[in-house]
Amino acid sequence: MNKDTHNQLVSALTTIISETNGLSLSDTIDLLVSSGLEVTSPETYAVVYDFRELLNRFQVNQVTIQALLKHPVSAALFEFFKNFPLKYREEHIHLTGAISAEFIYPRLMKLLEGPDKKIYEQKITEVYGADALPIRTVADVDKLIRLQENEGFSRYLKILYLPKLIFINREVHAEAAYHMAKELNDKFNVGAIRLKFSLSRASSSSSEQIPGIDDVTPEDVVLGLYDGFKKFESEHPGFHFILSPSFRKEATQFDAENYASRKDHFMAQIDELVKMLDKYPFLVPHMTDVDTVGDERELYRKEHFNEMQAGFRKLQYRGFKIRSHHGETWHTLKKGIQAVDNAMNIWHIDTLEHGISLGINPNKYFHRLYQDVLKKNKAGQPITPKDSLYRELTELDWGSHRNVLEKLYKGEALNEEEDILFVKAKFHTAREVEHYQHDVLNRMIQKGVTLVSLPSSNNKLTGKFEDYKDHPFSWWEKKGVQLGVGTDNHITLNTNFIYEMLILLYTDAVNLKITKLLMVTTGETRRPFISHLLWTMRKQLRKNNK
Repeated sequence: MNKDTHNQLVSALTTIISETNGLSLSDTIDLLVSSGLEVTSPETYAVVYDFRELLNRFQVNQVTIQALLKHPVSAALFEFFKNFPLKYREEHIHLTGAISAEFIYPRLMKLLEGPDKKIYEQKITEVYGADALPIRTVADVDKLIRLQENEGFSRYLKILYLPKLIFINREVHAEAAYHMAKELNDKFNVGAIRLKFSLSRASSSSSEQIPGIDDVTPEDVVLGLYDGFKKFESEHPGFHFILSPSFRKEATQFDAENYASRKDHFMAQIDELVKMLDKYPFLVPHMTDVDTVGDERELYRKEHFNEMQAGFRKLQYRGFKIRSHHGETWHTLKKGIQAVDNAMNIWHIDTLEHGISLGINPNKYFHRLYQDVLKKNKAGQPITPKDSLYRELTELDWGSHRNVLEKLYKGEALNEEEDILFVKAKFHTAREVEHYQHDVLNRMIQKGVTLVSLPSSNNKLTGKFEDYKDHPFSWWEKKGVQLGVGTDNHITLNTNFIYEMLILLYTDAVNLKITKLLMVTTGETRRPFISHLLWTMRKQLRKNNK
């Protein structure tokens, strides 16, 4: 597509969105098609018409969302959102997964060419495999730090290792923070960042251990990030940032050399954080919350939450808010909901990150389980403990009919009566889980707990969505959930903030209004003011075209 057509698309979209006060994408495109564009610009009309057809095909699963994102209309929408007068609020971004290969490469090469070359090469090979070396170019680094198709959550956590290697002093943390702020501002119109980072990267797991990490203190990390963001803020006075220390939940993620347990290490970090704020009071406005991160699949019982309760309580007395990565991954949907339930009851969280266990439709989820298991059963395939369906299948409400479950385990064909019993087991389970899910979600709404949505992360890492259209953002919005949007690790996940906005629009093109999406992503609650800003975009467009 030539530049003139692109500019005409941007102009046409800006005009129709401003004049209709940010309707849904479907209505916007329909009105654009009937706007007389066919006469004034036939080529632009053809592109818009093609996009409408593609959007309709996406709704019936004939094309993937990637086909939409690669379309010229997406490029025009991207520019429209980039030009919006208010800056966006990136509510969830991690340090290690949001640093580009261009930033990592020269700093990594210094390590690979230094005296500890063999140690670094050994660790890189251990995590990424023998094919990871040699690293000669920026492209080599870029390939290693991006999640590939069909790679899941466990692999995702591992490939974040490479960026961690370069964070060996305060200076590189400052450089990284400045680099991140500039990239997000210049490329994606982001003017507020809530950064997740680790105070300590010590681990008892060999694959997570980082050479030289003992030389980096929590003060180095925090003050370095503060320095970098403050430098950018001095150049862009409207910029805002929050440093959100994040604690790994897994049992192996602690300094086993210096602490007897993860709880001891966690409490030591809490004490150090409090002392740091007393020592450097200028940090207080920028360190207002903490978070928990990591693989939560085994961490859903009350005992798991009790371990960190005292530390969070201490921070809450100091004015901190508690955010929590939960409802992101699970062995069974009920346990995913239970994890959120316990986070609210025991930690008294203020914000839930991810939370898709509160958005999955249990009836569809369990019927899909039924279909997948039955397909295997008809093929004579057993369901073993290694099968991803095993745990969910095991915890269905079988009542006195566990003999049906045993036949599914063994791959023995079900008869018609047993098939009906299977349907009943999944039906009753779905109904109970749905009740539990809605109880927890309604309590979350009542308490005013915010939910941060991360569509690409949720789709690529959980394995719980067949398609982006299953993402519950629009349903949450209708339910009245307080929402935010983040990218998680946008480099690792091959996305960016505006792409996440487009994905959300495309997943519910009929109901989600552009104005509402702008309100959520900017944090601006005054709808008339959003309308005014859209109109100023139209006026500026007219001025530029004169």
